[in-house]
Amino acid sequence: MARAILSALFPWTLLLLAAVVLCCLLARFMHARFEPLRALRLHRDQRGAVQSLSFVLTLPLLVMFLMFIVQVSQLMIGVVVVHYAAYAAARTATVWIPAYVSDIENENGVTGYYVDPDAQQDLPVIDPNDPGYGPSAGGMTLVIEPGGQKYEKIRSAAILACMPICPSRDLAAGGPVAGHMIDSAALRTAYEALAPSSRSNTRTGPRLENKLAYAAANTQIELRFYHKNAEPPLWWGYVDPNETDPAVQQVLQHGYNEIGWQDQLQITIRHNLALLPGPGRLLSYFVPNARGEDRLSSRIGHNGQVYVYPLTASCVIGNEGLKPLVRYVYQP
Repeated sequence: MARAILSALFPWTLLLLAAVVLCCLLARFMHARFEPLRALRLHRDQRGAVQSLSFVLTLPLLVMFLMFIVQVSQLMIGVVVVHYAAYAAARTATVWIPAYVSDIENENGVTGYYVDPDAQQDLPVIDPNDPGYGPSAGGMTLVIEPGGQKYEKIRSAAILACMPICPSRDLAAGGPVAGHMIDSAALRTAYEALAPSSRSNTRTGPRLENKLAYAAANTQIELRFYHKNAEPPLWWGYVDPNETDPAVQQVLQHGYNEIGWQDQLQITIRHNLALLPGPGRLLSYFVPNARGEDRLSSRIGHNGQVYVYPLTASCVIGNEGLKPLVRYVYQP
């Protein structure tokens, strides 16, 4: 540990020695004389000039500590806000997933989903002739594909919840990212209704748009759902294309996109929190520890004009849909 500290301080020690040598050369060039007794009297002097000097010397350290206190407070607030964003997105999912949006995204339907490769899966028995056919323990975790209207509605809820912790200055985020369904004009109207005094401030609109642009570019979501094997398997596993049943033909027409009407939904939010310019730069410096690693600096990234720290939160909630549109029973 001591060696790591010395190696990290070695460049600064050289810089300090170079500064001392430069000051000595400058004093010699100016024909200045070093008088220890006069310097001691100056040190003991309690008049205003000495106090101003001490204040100037300690001011940078004081400002640095204050900035770090503000940065830690901002991180704590960011953690709370991102957890709330996960909850807001989960509640939005329970409203929009059971709703009818289009013939593709019908009741409990999404654009599509696939098996989560990172989760443990207990495949259901879908062969009626198998002795294990029927309800069983375990289940499957599936990931909902992005791109649909329901997905963007859920993502918009997360973006709107993360806006308060986003910077209001223009960070050249490229404008609001396409796909989310938040109207900046409607957002400003709602803000002015809550704070009427903001109508006279011409910078309110651009600041809201900058917050929206940053939140849209730096907030991502992942939607998963868990389908238990105690319930009948979803249609994607065993639909027969030659089946003449109208319900099966409806599934073939709409695609294998139905979520269980009482399945467990999991929403994961990932947001890049913008750090303050000074503390963000200092925290991004690599300072090795006894193991030769720095976990903090490895997580801090540089996104354009700002340093960012990734925050993650998840929320699990049950789907509150009506009974499914298609037949939802075990095949005889």
